[in-house]
Amino acid sequence: MPVVEGLNDYQLFRACGPLYPAFAIESLTSIILGFFFTYLALRIVVRTDVKKPINASWRMFRDYITPVADQWWTLMKTWPDMPNKPCADRITYCRNLNIAMCLAQAFAAFFSVFRWLHIGNVNGLRYLGYAFTCSLMQAELVVLIAPYVPCYKFNIVSVVLFTHAFLICGWIGSLHRGFLFEDASWELFQLSWEVSDLVITSKGVAIGITTCCLAFLCLVQMPFLCFCYFWAGGCRAHNDLPYYYLRLMFAVWFTWPAFPAWWAVSAEGLGVLGDAKSNAVGFAILNMISKGGFTINMLKIGADHRRRWPELVPTANGTQNWLVGKLQEYESDRKEKKLVGTEGPEKDAELKEKKLVGTEGPEKDAELKAAGKGIDTLWV
Repeated sequence: MPVVEGLNDYQLFRACGPLYPAFAIESLTSIILGFFFTYLALRIVVRTDVKKPINASWRMFRDYITPVADQWWTLMKTWPDMPNKPCADRITYCRNLNIAMCLAQAFAAFFSVFRWLHIGNVNGLRYLGYAFTCSLMQAELVVLIAPYVPCYKFNIVSVVLFTHAFLICGWIGSLHRGFLFEDASWELFQLSWEVSDLVITSKGVAIGITTCCLAFLCLVQMPFLCFCYFWAGGCRAHNDLPYYYLRLMFAVWFTWPAFPAWWAVSAEGLGVLGDAKSNAVGFAILNMISKGGFTINMLKIGADHRRRWPELVPTANGTQNWLVGKLQEYESDRKEKKLVGTEGPEKDAELKEKKLVGTEGPEKDAELKAAGKGIDTLWV
């Protein structure tokens, strides 16, 4: 116990790494327990009226999700055609990439609670979330100006794979304990200031690769895209270029370097700050600023393009996003207004009867409710 009390938060953060299997198994058993009793509750509700409630529930869920997923995937497969598409179509494509980015980050955030990938007490889902979402952010920067990017297909594929790989490399580096250099060589370097005295560790190799890759994106790839944007006439309003493209670029340019900076001082990295409680808080705030700012600027780009060139924005042709249609049905007061007058006289009378309950006094309410006394309910 005295040994444990002598450790700071950073040292405890690393020392508790071997407890990962216990945390993961505890979370898994809690989820199994939750699903088990959810199944029992479902059986109680459906009784014997539904022979296979799990299969029926899955099919119901699939029928609701499939239209959205099909719409999204059909659009995603058009990425090779983006250089031939107008700006409005490219903005629509990037908006759908943003949907995937936000959902992936939400998935990583919620499932981090279960600690299934907290290997060595390092949140692996955080890094997997970065690897997926940051790749999509880089892809959006290319797609928005696709007609003016040389070697478009090579550029977008390589930057997505490159971004994904170096962030996974950063996760690997975080799993290693210790410093970037061996302690003895670091002490010798502080005395001699000779670079040849430094002996790099496995952690130092992984983090060094990650840092160089991030520097390449910030100092080569993104300035190259800015050059393509200005060369195509982006310094003035252009009907085939997003006017606020640079805002989107800066949302990445100025926030991404903050992540390794925070990593360096946090308990997950070099432990400059001994307080491990601030570790996750810092990463969460940076995530909201970076990806939240990126998404807001992406929405502003779409709104600005529709305002400047409304004649170039494609019309819906009577079609509507599946999810929008479903949500509008359940929007406050909208569903009732939509149904009255469209379902026939019997349905209209039923809706009006429901509306009258509670407004005609207790005697009238009792009379209206008496008509449905013998009807079986879901819960009986």
